[in-house]
Amino acid sequence: MLNSLRKPCIAILLMVIGMSVAHAELKATVDRQLVLFGESLTLTITSDQNTNSQPDFTLLDAVFHVGQTGKSSSTQIINGSVSTQTTWQVLLVPKSLGSHLIPPLEIDGERTNTIKIEVKKPDPNAQAKGDIFIEIEADKTSAYVQEEILLTVRLLYAISLKTGSLSEPSADGVIVQQINKGANYTTQRNNKTYQVLERKYAIFVENSGTITLNPLVFDGEVTDNSRQSFGLFQRGRPVRQVSEMLELEIKQIPQEFVAKPWIPAKQVALQQSWSQDKPYQVGEPITRTINLTVTGLSETQLPDLLIDDIKGAKIYQDKTDTLTRTDGQQLIASKVIKYAVIPTEQGSLEIPEFTLEWFDTNSQTAKTARIPATTLPIEAADASTTQAPKAINFNPIDIPDTQAIPAINHINSNADQSLWKILTLTFAFLWLLTSVFFWSKLRHKPQQTIEAKKPTNTLSIKHLNQASAADIQAQLIAWWNQQYQQKTTNLGQIRQQLADGDMKQAITDLQKQLYAGSNQVTKIDWVQLIKKNQFKPAQQPIGVATGLPELYG
Repeated sequence: MLNSLRKPCIAILLMVIGMSVAHAELKATVDRQLVLFGESLTLTITSDQNTNSQPDFTLLDAVFHVGQTGKSSSTQIINGSVSTQTTWQVLLVPKSLGSHLIPPLEIDGERTNTIKIEVKKPDPNAQAKGDIFIEIEADKTSAYVQEEILLTVRLLYAISLKTGSLSEPSADGVIVQQINKGANYTTQRNNKTYQVLERKYAIFVENSGTITLNPLVFDGEVTDNSRQSFGLFQRGRPVRQVSEMLELEIKQIPQEFVAKPWIPAKQVALQQSWSQDKPYQVGEPITRTINLTVTGLSETQLPDLLIDDIKGAKIYQDKTDTLTRTDGQQLIASKVIKYAVIPTEQGSLEIPEFTLEWFDTNSQTAKTARIPATTLPIEAADASTTQAPKAINFNPIDIPDTQAIPAINHINSNADQSLWKILTLTFAFLWLLTSVFFWSKLRHKPQQTIEAKKPTNTLSIKHLNQASAADIQAQLIAWWNQQYQQKTTNLGQIRQQLADGDMKQAITDLQKQLYAGSNQVTKIDWVQLIKKNQFKPAQQPIGVATGLPELYG
């Protein structure tokens, strides 16, 4: 019996193993796709299977010098699920300039993806600066306020490092975000081989003018061969290197964007989608999803998307999701907004065109992203869904005429009525005594003054009129976000929500002073404008208490 079952079980097991091998995932990646001639890069091949096979790296000999190779395997068991991974790494040095392809490599019948490599001439002015030094390079030295600047930092060393740490770029009014995990490779300078640690950052400058980045500092320890030491007790020598300072020229926001959302980006894409539970009917919500994708900004820089009212429908914002990711070369931010659109009329529902102006940093021109106008067919509400539910009848069922009615004992009925009267009077008397008791207690209880708890407030605009333009901007944004539970990042978002009047004009004058380089400084009594309750949304947000918080401590 056992022998008869053994063969089918073995066959099934072999089929499962064969299927898993057939569907193995094989992927190839490189730490850099742009290299200088003479530099190295690392090719990594990853398989989700444990295998003894080896890629044929000799296929790369025509284009690359193939260096040291390595292989590692790992197994993980998470919640009873077993996963394995095999990784190969090989060091490659291009043999010539130009564009080269790393061809697909085969392992156990699976093939890797093709990868394109660009090899450029090294900078002839790049010089070696000793055994260890730091290089800092920006893709542009002139940019607009809040425009992405890509920064490449390299630590080059031709000595044996034991430990060390490299600081990050920094400066006042500069936001820094790392966009890759770092790369390690070799390069040549003055016929000398260096190991390189390379990192890329995206930086955004908040104010116009000349900005100087603080120098980067490396603190580490190198092996000191001049001292006699052995094994784990080998002694090191401290080393410290400081980079040169990088100067950036930051331009003011263009005049046409002073009173608008400022979106300096390389690319902007707008898309929309609708829920597919057609046909659409009156009174039934339709989900509208708007996707905004911006290349060259972080999610905190994306503007609020204000949707106009739709004739023949009511709209309610559902939720907003934001995300910042990187492709290893730049930041990519996205915002997904969902709205519930509830038609109120039968017929064609016209959704107007939606536009968003932005500034193309590649072409240095203003552009507009669009969602075209849309028409949705709306049918009448289904009668079966709008009919009021019938009330449940809790009345006793009428006794048919043919059914005999039981005789009632009138003596017992009169006795029951007397008992109920006695009980009713008793409970009424007890309730009256209780009321008198509590009334007397309340009369002798001392009165307590109940004071409304004032809202906790950490902001003060007592000296706002004497503050600088930058401080006024920061305090107004902070006060607005605290009062109306918003997450605005600039005055333009606030200005869109204000009613026409003195406060809206004051915001415009402040923006010109901050970003447009206006020489005329307008005296504005900010405290008085806020006291007059002009610094509030034209349409009060739902769930936000009205009234001016205590800011004048």
